[in-house]
Amino acid sequence: MKSTVFGGAVLLVGVVGLASCNDGAPTSPAQAPVEPVSLAVAANACKPPKDHPAGKIIGTTPAVGPWAVAVRDDGLAYFTAVPNNSVGITNTTTRTITGYIPTGSIPTGIAFSPDGTRAYTANQGDNSLGVIDVASSQQVASVAIGGSSPFSVEVSPDGGTVYVGNNDNTLTIVDAQTLQIIKTVIVGFATNAFAVDPAGRMLYASHFVSATVSEIDMVTNTVMRTFSLGGTPQGMALNKKGTHLFVANQGGYMSDIDLRTGQQGAQIPIGGVGFGVGVSADDNEAWITLPLDGKVQIFNLKKRKVVGTLVVGGEPRRVAFSDQGKIGAVTNQAGYITFVK
Repeated sequence: MKSTVFGGAVLLVGVVGLASCNDGAPTSPAQAPVEPVSLAVAANACKPPKDHPAGKIIGTTPAVGPWAVAVRDDGLAYFTAVPNNSVGITNTTTRTITGYIPTGSIPTGIAFSPDGTRAYTANQGDNSLGVIDVASSQQVASVAIGGSSPFSVEVSPDGGTVYVGNNDNTLTIVDAQTLQIIKTVIVGFATNAFAVDPAGRMLYASHFVSATVSEIDMVTNTVMRTFSLGGTPQGMALNKKGTHLFVANQGGYMSDIDLRTGQQGAQIPIGGVGFGVGVSADDNEAWITLPLDGKVQIFNLKKRKVVGTLVVGGEPRRVAFSDQGKIGAVTNQAGYITFVK
């Protein structure tokens, strides 16, 4: 057995239509194909307002070792099931587990492509990037990343590039079409979270060991700035204008970086060890998990303060919302997923 460190938590492991007018439309079970639908057509037809949950727990579903979670625009949700090397399938409407997709070893991070037809996993155990075809519910490709134990993954807004955050001082950049590594960028140590600015140009990567955040230009794939935060930075959120980056810290606070000047404001208390951050679809709220307290705090990005708390119990880790943002999913290491509304 070996210990794999997730920024303050230790996990023991072995050898290591897409856009719908109804938030969370039911999705077929794992083995049934999901018919792709054009996001652009659906969005133009419906133009549903983006929203955020009111702060109510609407259900809890047992799940195998859920860690990270991603929610597609129609409510289809994938979560990494670390103990059985797979991705679990659920939905923000049905709120049941409909199957598991075998992946690489120790899948940690997960992200959908912008069009929702693919999902990508960062697999620590076999140092790979997994590629899942959503329509067939199968992993269709694997990209060897090297001996860097990838933690996290993010996809560029145009879907053309996949960024893999590693458990060293590198960021691996993969071409989504050819699945070839096009560049390796030197960044801070141990990349555990990403955030994309509203304009879709800059990518922010949080490095929990070096206590820094890197700003990466996704056009040139170069590091523009590095912010030193102290503590143990984890999940991140950007305000609607993209002028402020908020970073949850295991030290019990949020860092506020003014991206216009690069200066940090006063630390904002969050009342616990901050870890995962999910941003509501309307960009008004950041939902922050506090794993040691079994809570999720709701942080208003405009007011820059905590405006609510949900008690979910266990050890909550990651949060994700559907595009319309009315329902979110919170993974929990205690063996369940909490759905919030």
